[in-house]
Amino acid sequence: MGNELAPYKPNIAFDKKLTIIVPSQILSNQELSFNEKLILALDFTLSKKKGYNQFSNARVGLLLHLHQNIVSYCRKNLVSLGYLKKEKSKFILTDKFKENTVCDFRDIILPYQVYNFKMNTGAKLLWGEYNSMKKGKKAYFASREYSANRLNCSVESISNWTKQLFEMGFLKHYEVISGYEKKIKIVMTKEF
Repeated sequence: MGNELAPYKPNIAFDKKLTIIVPSQILSNQELSFNEKLILALDFTLSKKKGYNQFSNARVGLLLHLHQNIVSYCRKNLVSLGYLKKEKSKFILTDKFKENTVCDFRDIILPYQVYNFKMNTGAKLLWGEYNSMKKGKKAYFASREYSANRLNCSVESISNWTKQLFEMGFLKHYEVISGYEKKIKIVMTKEF
């Protein structure tokens, strides 16, 4: 895993134990970018623990491996779209994300080792999607089209992110089996 930066050194023990929950309504949202989805999921997770997120843009950036200017832009956009409410230095989650209708109600979970790694945000969310079905115990068999619809991205992105995850060691098994009319992708996530 030679492409990694030095991991974020948490200020408090709470950061290292934090596992980000991405609700299906946020994951499948067509209005939000992947960075906005990840930041909103962090706000969702912290709202369950503390009721708000008071992390600075710099701290969120270090935690999620995003530049603090990207975090600032995403937070401003999330506030203007009504997903977050800002009161002084606190970001409070609104119920707007619940308005998104989804067919698959499965939430995904991102452990510290995944969201704190320097890679594409879409790849981080895709790892969570792969892991949500079988938890690294069995293979994931869904088609690229299904995964693309769930994350609201292109099938090409699914292929690129899957290769990136495999090359960086986040998948312990990745295989494409070609059949008569279809290709089936078999993926198994690394356990943390």
